[in-house]
Amino acid sequence: MAKNFIKLYSMNDDPESAYLLNEGNVFFYASEMDKYVIKGKNLIVGATEIIMNHMMESSIRRIETAITDNESVVKKLPVEKFLHGMNSYSFALNVSMVLAKQVALTNSIIHKNLNMLSGDTGKNRELSMEYYVLVDRLKKEYGKRKLPWLGEFISRYETSLIYKKGEAFFKSSEPTRIATTTNLSDKMMEYPLGSVICAEDTEGEEMYILESGAIDVKIKENKVATIEEKGTFFGEMALLLNEKRGATLTAKNNVVVTKITKENLKEIAEKQEDFLKILTISLTKKHYHNIMKIEGVNQSLIEKTMENGGGDGKKIPESIKTRSELEKLKNNIEEVGRQKDADFMKTIFQKS
Repeated sequence: MAKNFIKLYSMNDDPESAYLLNEGNVFFYASEMDKYVIKGKNLIVGATEIIMNHMMESSIRRIETAITDNESVVKKLPVEKFLHGMNSYSFALNVSMVLAKQVALTNSIIHKNLNMLSGDTGKNRELSMEYYVLVDRLKKEYGKRKLPWLGEFISRYETSLIYKKGEAFFKSSEPTRIATTTNLSDKMMEYPLGSVICAEDTEGEEMYILESGAIDVKIKENKVATIEEKGTFFGEMALLLNEKRGATLTAKNNVVVTKITKENLKEIAEKQEDFLKILTISLTKKHYHNIMKIEGVNQSLIEKTMENGGGDGKKIPESIKTRSELEKLKNNIEEVGRQKDADFMKTIFQKS
């Protein structure tokens, strides 16, 4: 018997309900070219837009198209029933696990499409990340100083494809924070200066909440961030999906974290009533931002195809172009720093 496909909803539809996948498959189209599948039993799908519209201050329509087949069993889950279910531990955990899977699968799409833009992927990735870090440091300085000329300077670079590539490699959204209670003090662990809390490409089933200290985040030996705000949590993908770690986290000074495992997750959710809600909202934001990134990268692919429509067929390696743009950025930072007599611009190049 041939499979027939049934559309659950289309991109830009009004999100009227979530869905319960009793068994089978739901295929999601992030674009006409990019699809992924959620498969299994008793999974709650189609939650992103419901959460954003009813649990966050947003008003969005469907960001993807979802279809199923006639061999799968899918039932509508009205908004009211979905929101009521989010008060249940098992229901909220189900939603979080599906969202985490969607984040992981859309991450893969982003990286695949970025690779199509970059022939020499490894080097280009490093250079894109360095470019992103420099512009991001400039943005932080602007946030402190509010200098109009600095804002104008940044605007020339933060919309560039290289900046977006670097961002997509290691930053899907801003850190999520939660104010932990003294009820979780028995789950706290201390890591001295230099300790590795978790290592890139290793398996893990724990997530953490920072209680004090600062943590350096490295991807492929490149420092990409420092976690230093109390309440920031990290490692949730490993906890929910048993995925390998995407980064190495090292204690920058004496660090105290709350360690959460699968075994104590329910206990923590009961002691910290808003924990699962905040976790779910964080994953929702990541899924939403990933879909927006897919759209942006696809537009770049279209532009690249148009640019390469003529010529002699010879291609300049992407990393050479990126290195050239990175050097221009560095030179321009130094030049504007001299022109404005802005000594703080020199610190942009310092690795902390």
